[in-house]
Amino acid sequence: MDNDIKIGVYFCTCEGEIEKVIDVDSSAKEASEWSGITAVHKDAFLCSNDAIRKIRDDVKEFGLDRILIAACSPFFKVEEFSDLGINKYFVERVNMREQCSRVHSNDPENAAKKAKAMLKIFLEKVKNSKSLQPVKIPVSKSALVIGGGVAGINASIDIAETGNEVLLIEKNLFLGGKAAELHRYFPRMCPPSCGMELMFSKIKNNTNVHVLTSAEIDTIGGSPGNFEVLIKTSPRHVDMDKCTLCGKCLQLCPQNAIIYPEGFSYPDIPAINRKLCAAECNKCAEICPVDAIDLYEEAKMSNVKAGAIILATGWEPFDPAPITEFGYGRLENVVTNIEFERIAKEQKTFFDEPKKAAFIQCVGSRDERHLPYCSDVCCMVSIRQALFIKEANPDSSVYIFYNDIRTPGEYEELYRKARKTGIIFVKGIPSELRQDEPQKINFSAFDTVAGERLDITTDIVILATGMKPPEGTPDLKDKIGITLNRNNFIESHLQCYPQDTQREGIFSAGCCRAPMDVSRSIESAGTAAIKTLQFFNNRTEIIPDHPAVNTLKCDVCKRCIEECPFKAYSFDEKGFPKSDIMKCRRCGVCMGGCPLAAISLGDISIEQLSEMIDAIDKSYLGDDEPIILGFLCKNDAYRAADDAGLKGIKYPPNFLGIMVPCAGTVNGAIIAKAISTGVDGILIAGCSDNQCHYVQGSALAKVRLTDISNKLKEMYLEPERVRFVSINRDESEKFAETIEGYVKELKEMGRNPLRI
Repeated sequence: MDNDIKIGVYFCTCEGEIEKVIDVDSSAKEASEWSGITAVHKDAFLCSNDAIRKIRDDVKEFGLDRILIAACSPFFKVEEFSDLGINKYFVERVNMREQCSRVHSNDPENAAKKAKAMLKIFLEKVKNSKSLQPVKIPVSKSALVIGGGVAGINASIDIAETGNEVLLIEKNLFLGGKAAELHRYFPRMCPPSCGMELMFSKIKNNTNVHVLTSAEIDTIGGSPGNFEVLIKTSPRHVDMDKCTLCGKCLQLCPQNAIIYPEGFSYPDIPAINRKLCAAECNKCAEICPVDAIDLYEEAKMSNVKAGAIILATGWEPFDPAPITEFGYGRLENVVTNIEFERIAKEQKTFFDEPKKAAFIQCVGSRDERHLPYCSDVCCMVSIRQALFIKEANPDSSVYIFYNDIRTPGEYEELYRKARKTGIIFVKGIPSELRQDEPQKINFSAFDTVAGERLDITTDIVILATGMKPPEGTPDLKDKIGITLNRNNFIESHLQCYPQDTQREGIFSAGCCRAPMDVSRSIESAGTAAIKTLQFFNNRTEIIPDHPAVNTLKCDVCKRCIEECPFKAYSFDEKGFPKSDIMKCRRCGVCMGGCPLAAISLGDISIEQLSEMIDAIDKSYLGDDEPIILGFLCKNDAYRAADDAGLKGIKYPPNFLGIMVPCAGTVNGAIIAKAISTGVDGILIAGCSDNQCHYVQGSALAKVRLTDISNKLKEMYLEPERVRFVSINRDESEKFAETIEGYVKELKEMGRNPLRI
């Protein structure tokens, strides 16, 4: 191959910074003598317009096929080096600054030796690179939003206002979700109608928004960008196009089976609950003047196509009945916080007389038996509801019994206001509630701050129950192919991709992700809408570095299908596994897991890694110095290594790093080859298990390394010669300490006996 390709090697001195440590002239002279090198050039600012022009001119003059850039980290100056006149996958970057000159500035001699070793390794990678072209795929620029609460409504409006079609489906009869049931929002105490009327008005006036109520997902097929969704719509029994809201059916129905829209409902059309209808009763249909009622209407199935999907399925309140000491469902006037919202909203006379009320916090929350997490908003809800009572009748006595009060940000002002109005906060949870007299609730509690026992009699007890995922979430998970976290909320990578799910093109918004208040649900919806629009724009051209299966090697063991975090694999017409490029996120977990090393990513293949290992001079620092080959995950560990350079944190020059998409990308055959050819230590550095950008890449890497360690034992080699370490993005010090410690351990072990 050396005789067939022409390679240009370009060195940057970074205005002399790299050159202070590494003799770039000497490196350039030596590189010019290597096989296949046609052009070599050094520049103080290789990213400058003049230098880029020079590279492009060389490509034309010398007919260069490959380019090797020895400069700063590949994460820097990406745009500048993106168009050099040849296919960008024929351009390779060598990290001479962050991972060589800066971290070894105290050891110029060995820094130069390491630089030479790095150049040879990445020269082999670029030699074995392939020309890749973006894949153009038509994408449906319409969105499906599942869930018609505040998050789903706002996401739909945001997308529709950019000119894209949106289908919003809601399983209930009316839009609005739990927020529509509230008496007042906090912190400004306005009614839900204040914001929802505006939302509904926007939906009505935007022809890009289409709404289906009483509708649920049956199946989801297709691929990101072209989902095919089967929707089941339950009968409403009222034709929304015909109904004039005359109200005659409501007046006549003897069974109260007519569900009539109230206030600001959307759609503002009634529905009929057939379960309440009397047998053979047909009075409503007979009296309807516009023939809008069909009591025998059946469920309908409809197929829709969508480019992207937003899950906004909301939340459900925890049922406190299993916590028997609080008497819910057994004692009169013990209600949940959601039920109290309805009382405040519908029973205006409730506030006429002074009340004695007690709120009990964390009912079921922060309890491993029920909800092990904090629901985030319960403290603010109780304070808000306590203020309803106190402000409606200042003579009321209101207690809030708590473990901890959590009122972040501007909600702290709500807490201060509550204390000023005379609401009594007691740190301590009541013991068993009882009813010693009608309409009264009695209990005792120990105030841990005052150090005294309180005996309380109240008119009403409000239980602050937590928020949990909707009951149908596990079923939805199976239909869509996403993951849930340990609390059954929709899983996401909170730090980096909070709105993304495990599946490409499917996003989440609002409380289906985690407990949150109305304002944060709306913010979450806006972010999900932006992610959806970005997805539409980015999916017309697919980056071509998806995995390919070598069918001459593949024995159809199905491991790639089983381990793919994104369910991107299926069988092709010949029975071999094939990845769906619209589902694939190019993590390389399949490449790392293939027992026959039959899978490669487009921009980093098994063949490239094999040639790179062959190019390593195992004695570049001398026969007695150990060599560590590191595979660093792109999102965290490699960035931490770069940060070590930016901060000037030193570590030994014995380490040679290769960036991979994920720790799970590294195949056992590559590790075996590195050890068998004399590399002293292999370090795979990835994210923590619960932070892996590719769900299970780090976890799989650790399992695979355990197997390799056991095989090393069988070969009478130290199993410690391969290891995994979790390195987060901000752990540059840990990265440097890991390298330093590993070098010391390897020196104690002695050189790899397989090094010749």
